[in-house]
Amino acid sequence: MNTQLKVLLLFNAIMFLIAAVLEWQYYTAHERAEPQTDYSRSDLISIHARTKSPLVDLDELHRSFRKKIPEPVNISLGTSLIPRQGARQAQLVRIRGDGSGGELSNAAVILFCYNRTEYLGKTLDSVAGLDGLDRVTVYVSQDGQDTAVADLVQQVGRGALAPPHTSFFEHWQRDRIPQLGPNQPGHAWLSQHYKWALDRAFLEEGHSHVIIVEDDMLFSPDFLHFFESTAVLLDHDPTLWCVSTWNDNGLKSYDWDPVRMLRTSYFPGLGWMMRRQLWLELSPHWPKQSWDHWMRLNTTAQGRECVYPEVNRNRNIGEKGANMNSQVFKQYLAQMSFNQELMKDYGDLSYLLDTEYERQLVALSQDAELRSLPIGTRGLTKGKVYLALYTSESYPRTARKLGIWPFPRGHYHFVTCLPVKGAMLLLADQRFCPLLPDQLRLTPKEGLKAVPAAQHESCHAACRHIEMECNQHEFWFINSCEELSKHFPCQEGCAVELGNDVPNYVNDATLGSHQTCLINQKEPKCAAANPSTQRLCPCVPKV
Repeated sequence: MNTQLKVLLLFNAIMFLIAAVLEWQYYTAHERAEPQTDYSRSDLISIHARTKSPLVDLDELHRSFRKKIPEPVNISLGTSLIPRQGARQAQLVRIRGDGSGGELSNAAVILFCYNRTEYLGKTLDSVAGLDGLDRVTVYVSQDGQDTAVADLVQQVGRGALAPPHTSFFEHWQRDRIPQLGPNQPGHAWLSQHYKWALDRAFLEEGHSHVIIVEDDMLFSPDFLHFFESTAVLLDHDPTLWCVSTWNDNGLKSYDWDPVRMLRTSYFPGLGWMMRRQLWLELSPHWPKQSWDHWMRLNTTAQGRECVYPEVNRNRNIGEKGANMNSQVFKQYLAQMSFNQELMKDYGDLSYLLDTEYERQLVALSQDAELRSLPIGTRGLTKGKVYLALYTSESYPRTARKLGIWPFPRGHYHFVTCLPVKGAMLLLADQRFCPLLPDQLRLTPKEGLKAVPAAQHESCHAACRHIEMECNQHEFWFINSCEELSKHFPCQEGCAVELGNDVPNYVNDATLGSHQTCLINQKEPKCAAANPSTQRLCPCVPKV
């Protein structure tokens, strides 16, 4: 390495340290609240053109933007996103987002319920008030025989949900028989109920699309119009497998646009739609528990994504439920945006097609300023784009400052877009975002080997047996169903679980997760050992 290059690298390192110190001083010196300022999204260089506008030449738009704001120094260092290798190229066609294609001519809404009449009554009233309800069939699928629930459903079925208010209405009741034993968890009952009702809707009733809601939701006036307008995307783009009305990051405090939509690699659920073709694929493998986590596995999603609105089209009112508690509800769900306007036309939706969406996101990042973590909403300049790199270990601290979930949701290939105070904040995972250039990515340590441990054996011990050592930060590179399946039979497939000994394979026949491979959402510990499981360990050469 010549002397000039060494000096340049040393200079860049010093400047980075100075910037980090100045940023730390800023945040520690300015903890007082800032005055609230409202900015229009029209001032922001958006990911896509505005609704009802012709397609924009983003290259020209960014050239215009750079005339006002100097080119950041970090652009020359390769800090912007790049297209994925082998990304599919397709001719861009205009897709009308007004539902005029008639794709939902044979659609059904299934409302899943159990025993919560106080929530169910509000949800039924909200369904009954939806515009366009006369064009869909409505099923209320009840798990069990609770008479109060049945009486309420039948009363509404004879009135507000009876034809001609709906195309057709029917009340279903499922015999509540546990498939994982009498003490199975609440999410297992829900997963088994889903399987029963979706089989009936798609395989027996022959519907082309099903919109799935639960008994603790309220709906925006355009809830059905949103699905009618976006169903066409599922026909045009094989990389899409669902449409959801839920934005996991859709806090009221952000600058979300009620007309615009995004793509996500993280299955959102909560008021969503799928096609019959997808159910024919999923039904034979549908899990007996934790169905939503199963949908988020790579082996299930197979790289497919969902479309969702920037502003939520449903509001969750279920403070307590199978997968909810009061603290989580108040901290996250109660803070979410909720559209209350009737919209019927969402403009040209071609920006949501896979290749075009990625192209516009990459173009947006060309003007990004690299920021260190943790990053909050203070100190951001209106009209600028910021790129912050995170790891699974560092994400929770930044999430607390931003008010979002403590693990990444609503991301597109591990890039999360947050419009805040007239700026755009991009959060990218250094390990798993394929859009990051090589110099910004974290890769596995040289010599990393995934090693199955014996039952009730720690990863420290498993790695010592082969004269290697366990490295806790390398767990993320082996924390997948694909990797587990190389080492264990995984007869019952994979599921998501929190635990210091996960990822693992469950050997204990007394557990409902017997013969299941588990992956983690938090960093495991090398020292952990569980008498019911065999761990998968990240072993690296000893230093």
